[in-house]
Amino acid sequence: MEKAAQLFNKYYRPLCLYALHYIKDVDAAEDVVQECYVRLLESEADPLNARAWLYAAVRNRCIDQLRRTLPLSSMQPEDLDGPISDEEAQTRSVDEAALWTAIDALPQRQRQVLLMAKRDGLTYSAIAEQLGISTKTVEHQLSRAMKKLRMQKNDFFIIFFL
Repeated sequence: MEKAAQLFNKYYRPLCLYALHYIKDVDAAEDVVQECYVRLLESEADPLNARAWLYAAVRNRCIDQLRRTLPLSSMQPEDLDGPISDEEAQTRSVDEAALWTAIDALPQRQRQVLLMAKRDGLTYSAIAEQLGISTKTVEHQLSRAMKKLRMQKNDFFIIFFL
């Protein structure tokens, strides 16, 4: 049971992001990943490579869901730029999970400013107005957040924010 908890903690977020490359619904992606973990726990076999087993199970479950609603040509993982390979979806899901983990570790105000600026596309003045702070404070908080993210060893973070 301890190994199952470790697997869940290690792979849950990347698997959810991986599933999102197939199905574009966060709740459905989480359901797929949870179903796969349950199948892993219920199976008597302990896969030697749990990571590979989980990724294959999530991919197959996503494709099963897509078969019900989409033509066969639409069952390829996609990113913002369009279709990508399954291997690329796996790699990106790990990078995206690491990015979100790093963002979650930021102090609350820095995280809030970063998300409002980068995810929501708000201007510094709009952020300042919504949060009741000065534009200079927004610049400072965003600068500190970006500096902390750049200190991470993953180049994906820098590319993501460019």
